Amino acid sequence: MRFVPSLALALIVSAPTIALAQPSTGTVFISGGAFAAIEQAPRATTFGAPDQDASGTVAGGMLGVGVHLTERVSARVEWSLTDTLRRRQEGYAYPTLAGEFAGLMPMNPIGRPGDASLSIFPAPIIPETRRSTAAAFALLGYHVPAGRASIEVLGGLGLLNTDSETSYDVRIAAGRLTVPAAYTSSTYHAVAVVGADVAVRLTGHAAVVPQVRAYALGGGLSVRPGLSLRWTF
Repeated sequence: MRFVPSLALALIVSAPTIALAQPSTGTVFISGGAFAAIEQAPRATTFGAPDQDASGTVAGGMLGVGVHLTERVSARVEWSLTDTLRRRQEGYAYPTLAGEFAGLMPMNPIGRPGDASLSIFPAPIIPETRRSTAAAFALLGYHVPAGRASIEVLGGLGLLNTDSETSYDVRIAAGRLTVPAAYTSSTYHAVAVVGADVAVRLTGHAAVVPQVRAYALGGGLSVRPGLSLRWTF
């Protein structure tokens, strides 16, 4: 007869876990956290220069709102922002055709000072790239209960806004003259997003969620592992 009280006690203790692992239909949850955006960007060649690598890792933050459509299926919208990823490339020499007039330079390799002439000399170029992203993801998730946790496989679509700036520090005339140049762009792209969450219960409403999101764009790949806190109402 001791089996019945023991079973009742086990059900009472495990009830919060079961409630989190199998939430009722219509349950709403919000989440917020931080992630590391590991960006593998395609290598680019500009003005005949060597390949420039704009890959790197930058911090970001996210906010999400979701609802459980069934005990196993959920839908959510997530917004995320990243900090600015800065990459300063190694300088390289670019052949430059320059005109010299009326003693603008102290030495004229072709003619006398004051003569109009042309000369070719290398102009060191030091490029720097700065890139940040803002994204909105619409995701569907399938939940698999696993003890105190819920493993969630996610997939959906996203809208990605990328703000980029590339500057070139061009030094000519043996370093006496610097000609800065900068190019900025803001682009929007639709991307397919995949991911996974592991929601580990802390209380009846709160859970800590290790997570990852990933998408590919234009030959590049972004993988975003992170950690968030989820509150279920």
